[in-house]
Amino acid sequence: MASWREIDRMRKVPAEFRAVAQRLLNLGAELTDWESIFVESICNDTQTKEFTTRQSEKLLQIRDGYETTTTFHGFSVEALLDKCWLGRCDLSESQEQKLQKMRERSRVSVRRKDAGFLMHRARELHIIEEEFAN
Repeated sequence: MASWREIDRMRKVPAEFRAVAQRLLNLGAELTDWESIFVESICNDTQTKEFTTRQSEKLLQIRDGYETTTTFHGFSVEALLDKCWLGRCDLSESQEQKLQKMRERSRVSVRRKDAGFLMHRARELHIIEEEFAN
């Protein structure tokens, strides 16, 4: 999930805002009809000098649902996934199932929206210490 700092920063920089929208279109992700219309409207809007907080929040929420990352806060996603998988018996069944689905998608990357879940499980399993996870 995007931080309020990132949401506010993005809405004030229209070129970067449009670049994120264009990157989403270029991903070829299976956007919903609403998401597709919204993202295309951002790409086609060359007049807006500052977007609203809500527009920024929605665009970053869409981005987090489709873009993947291989590192998060300096940690390798691959290493965290492997270590969390080894400790999965100490997780709840639903957490284990979510971890399994993440590994089935990819063993080296996760969607941005799942990175927080992975970090929480790594802290819970004492793979990383609290002070290093923020």
